Amino acid sequence: MKLYVSLKIVVKTIKNYIFLLIAVMLTNDLFAQRADPADAEEHFKFQNYVDALVVYKKLIEKEPKNADYHYKAGYCILHTNRDKSEAIKLLEIASERKANPDVDYYLAKAYHYNLKLEEALETYDKYKKSGTGTKQNEIAREVEMVKNAMELIKKPLDVTFENAGDKINTMYPDYYPLITPDESYLFFTTRRKGVTGGVREFDGYYSSDIFFSKVENGEFITAKGAGNMVNSTFDEQAVGLSYNADRLFVYFDNIKEFGDIYESKITAGKFKKIEKLGLAINSTGFESSATISVDENILFFASKKPGGLGEKDIYMTRKLPTGEWAEPQNLGNTINTPYDEDFPNLFYDGKTLYFSSKGHNSMGGYDYFKSTWNSEDNTWSKPENLGYPINTPEDNLCISFTDDQSSAYISAWRNDSKGDQDIYKVTFNESDTRQTVVKARVLASDSATVIKDALISVMSEASGDEVGNYAPNPKNGSFSIILKPGKYNILITAPGNKPKSIPITILGKSSFVLFLEKDFVLAP
Repeated sequence: MKLYVSLKIVVKTIKNYIFLLIAVMLTNDLFAQRADPADAEEHFKFQNYVDALVVYKKLIEKEPKNADYHYKAGYCILHTNRDKSEAIKLLEIASERKANPDVDYYLAKAYHYNLKLEEALETYDKYKKSGTGTKQNEIAREVEMVKNAMELIKKPLDVTFENAGDKINTMYPDYYPLITPDESYLFFTTRRKGVTGGVREFDGYYSSDIFFSKVENGEFITAKGAGNMVNSTFDEQAVGLSYNADRLFVYFDNIKEFGDIYESKITAGKFKKIEKLGLAINSTGFESSATISVDENILFFASKKPGGLGEKDIYMTRKLPTGEWAEPQNLGNTINTPYDEDFPNLFYDGKTLYFSSKGHNSMGGYDYFKSTWNSEDNTWSKPENLGYPINTPEDNLCISFTDDQSSAYISAWRNDSKGDQDIYKVTFNESDTRQTVVKARVLASDSATVIKDALISVMSEASGDEVGNYAPNPKNGSFSIILKPGKYNILITAPGNKPKSIPITILGKSSFVLFLEKDFVLAP
């Protein structure tokens, strides 16, 4: 996952008129399509890797022996959300032709992203032995993360990924999902066409807005913007949500002001105007995300303020009797590392803290971790990596759990993504206990006579697999089927009656029910 906030920090050093000039230039589609080396370099310089890649691919077609084009095209792929396997061949060619002193570093990264871990180690070693390049000081940590990945993929989690679908995701970046505990509302950040800002920014993407969706009949309805009390012509990102979904924490970036956390209070489904959190939370440093306890008396946030343990750390503050927030406390080196920590998410039990970190035993970039508070000795447990394949060698930043912890929402690029990062529901199969008991009978065409010699077969619509075979109780003709949320086809056969296939949907999310009663009527 790409942390878009970090790109915006760079542009603060550029004078406003230059920023506006570049933004206008980048809105011209023809500019991005010409096979002009100057165009490619301009995009690349300002980290617009999306448009730069388009031009470099055209340049490679014109000059297939130009190693620099291969190197920069591979670099662009590594810095965008897409299939990164394409970068391997480009960077291998660039490496053979010694295109850049850092080419083997990025080739090793390409291998790492694609879980070619032995090749990654060999290439990092080659780069280290060269003694050249700008990334020599980063090799030790990169090698450590590759070895972490080797261990984590040995014990993959039993999970299922489900794309949140067209009502939520687009071909543009959709990320930072925040789900309510009952899975009835989803808040997230998007950089899709049609956002309030409406223009492409220096990095080739549209500005960011906060969108949300609610569940009706077990499915999300089409997501819409949070409105002008939250979204503006600048950038807003959803970075935390209260248990009752009455407070949404917002990262707000308006060029002149950035690195602070705001909140929008939500009443009767309507967003109030965002307000900046107080000085106990927002500092002269950089604050990026926040979470609050169920009773709303304890707040955790991520900050790169003076006096931390390295990069961004996670802090905690308590509400004073006055209603103000107390002086925050750094959570210490059990949670925080010399690397970045971000997106604290205090679970509803008040003691389990989920967060993202580039430290600990990350398998690459940010990984999801959890730690548990011990109230007896006032300590946090050693952070536990949530595991592969939820964590990958790419950045995994924001995870939001449902009340029973059987599922969570993340954002990632996967093979079935719509074009960039998408939002996914992850189901932990071993802990997913949600099952609906369907108590049913088979009736004759008069809708009164119970057929006791029917045969019932249940098929999963998604996989086509048979879920099970059933027969009615010979005494009362009833039978029970236990099904997880999903779509099924029930095939019923009985002597003297036409076979019948009946679709049935077991609703999920906040529409889930434990018990259903059904009568299936056959035709003679």
